[in-house]
Amino acid sequence: MSSNKSISIAYTPDSDDAFYYYALQTGKLASPGYDLSFTSDHIIALNRAARAGLFDVTAVSSVAYPALAADYRILSVGTSVGRGYGPVLVGKKPLTLEELCGKRVGVAGIPTTGGLLMKWARPEVEIVEMQFDKIADAVVSGELDAGVMIHEELLFFGQKGLVKIADLGAVWTTRTGLPLPVGLNLVRRDFGRDRSNELCDLIRQSLLYALDHDDEAVAWACQFGRGEEGGCGKQHISMFANEDSVLLPQDVRDALAYMMQVVHAMGIAATIPELDFVDGSQQMVKQVTRALAA
Repeated sequence: MSSNKSISIAYTPDSDDAFYYYALQTGKLASPGYDLSFTSDHIIALNRAARAGLFDVTAVSSVAYPALAADYRILSVGTSVGRGYGPVLVGKKPLTLEELCGKRVGVAGIPTTGGLLMKWARPEVEIVEMQFDKIADAVVSGELDAGVMIHEELLFFGQKGLVKIADLGAVWTTRTGLPLPVGLNLVRRDFGRDRSNELCDLIRQSLLYALDHDDEAVAWACQFGRGEEGGCGKQHISMFANEDSVLLPQDVRDALAYMMQVVHAMGIAATIPELDFVDGSQQMVKQVTRALAA
């Protein structure tokens, strides 16, 4: 009988999230002391699952953290960051944000980062919640006037004949001067610091392995998202699985703190949570910091 600790890990069905876990999920990297299981689901489902505490480590929308802070800490590895880019608002024809007042706009859910940005950028729109990979087709059919593209959809929409109205990540950066923390990786608070640091190190090793074995890791991760036929997996991975994802930089931590204020001001969160980060072992943090600075 195994004495290993069972750990459940959940991530979105997208290439960048899969890239983080390539080494662990395929056995390229051992996980001594742990038996890992992996689940993939849509981001709004993961946000809700986290509220129920269903997974030990889980991807969530950054804007969902206030409701989760009592039960989860933030891992400083596996964060999706947009630097001047992020969720993309699209339509069948070019429009301005002002022209969308009163129009039906599809988002992957509330709270999701794309949904929050849409309401923040243009409060007067009518928000329609929909599964993220169904939104583009709903815009094409006319069911929606516009839609917010996330995951690989933010690169794929042109193949549907849609056009960009605004990059909401760029709008965020223009207005705030900050990068956009799109998604977080969380670990259960009741694991304690030592075990959480061990898991942080393990996931960081997995991501570093993928970055060092880019061709094989990208090939495996591209089965997720739109798959090989979509043709946008490699670009998407480079956008959201990179140095920012290895060790969360200070400017992204500052941006996340500001986002928590925005979420509270918009009435989505009752309080502004303390941002409780798990950085991993001091030895690995020093090693990675030196490597990133080189």
